[in-house]
Amino acid sequence: MSLQAVAVQVSIFSTVTICNIYLPPNAPLNFRELQELIDQLPSPFILLGDFNAHHLLWGCQDVNSRGKVVERLLTELDLTLLNDGSNTYFHSPTQSFSAIDLSICSPSLLLDLTWSVLGNLLGSDHFPVVISYATPIACAHCANRGGSSIRPTGKLSGPKQI
Repeated sequence: MSLQAVAVQVSIFSTVTICNIYLPPNAPLNFRELQELIDQLPSPFILLGDFNAHHLLWGCQDVNSRGKVVERLLTELDLTLLNDGSNTYFHSPTQSFSAIDLSICSPSLLLDLTWSVLGNLLGSDHFPVVISYATPIACAHCANRGGSSIRPTGKLSGPKQI
């Protein structure tokens, strides 16, 4: 398997699985490999990261084989792409921009999320991508007078290979 991924489940007002993926630029990618990863993710989920995939659908100037695999994945698995066409990557040697960092989610999350790219590389060659809930989340237990603003919401299980 050429892809690298790590997933967590986050509970705010509901549980969402977030999976970050890295697909090395020269490693082969096939549809089945991505489908097997997605089949392991509890729904609803957000799958995001550096896909090194080019396609006109998400703002690239060209289409590569990885882009075709991701397009097929979106279509056949009825997934939603959050990207809005903004560039997410700067290739310094050629001084060119592209959109190779993708954010894909379960259709049920589409109306709950907003997607944007920060305009500063912050020392990286990838622009930070920000995914937020579209509406503010009311949280009765988010802050306390003791100075801590974070409270555990449940137990985390040990690492799980996916």
